[in-house]
Amino acid sequence: MIRAGQVKRRATWNLGEFAELWDVPDDTEWDDKGRTMISYIYVSFDRIIRSIQFGYYENEALVLSETYGSSDDHYTNLSNEIVKLGKDEYVTGLSGEVGLCEGIRNLTFHTNLGKHGPIGKFEYNNYTSGSNVIDPEIRDRRGFGGFYGSYNSNGLSSLVSM
Repeated sequence: MIRAGQVKRRATWNLGEFAELWDVPDDTEWDDKGRTMISYIYVSFDRIIRSIQFGYYENEALVLSETYGSSDDHYTNLSNEIVKLGKDEYVTGLSGEVGLCEGIRNLTFHTNLGKHGPIGKFEYNNYTSGSNVIDPEIRDRRGFGGFYGSYNSNGLSSLVSM
């Protein structure tokens, strides 16, 4: 399992009863497990990753997932990055930096042919928890089981690879 952010928790921080006072948004979970033929990864970000969307080849056609995260019209001045995986390229790892009081600050997708990223902001300060780099040693396309995670109105709050 490859993980960036927190799963099955309210937002990316634990504020207890203050969360209700500050109107911290609830997370919505999503699940693309089993969808493994990723050809594109679309990421929108400013100071944190706001949304992510995947493009899959299914039945020889490009099929887009839902957009997971906040809508692009909710925030201004978003940067967008598209990762295009080659025909023989597949995900082998995921790394990123998670903010203590925000969401995922950046992501790097590791593949059998190299890496893509970091995508997003890459800086270390008192509000980040540092990098979480994991290499699960996936060496065969069959070792990757797809992504799942969670998001809220602020953006992507977790991303997990199976």
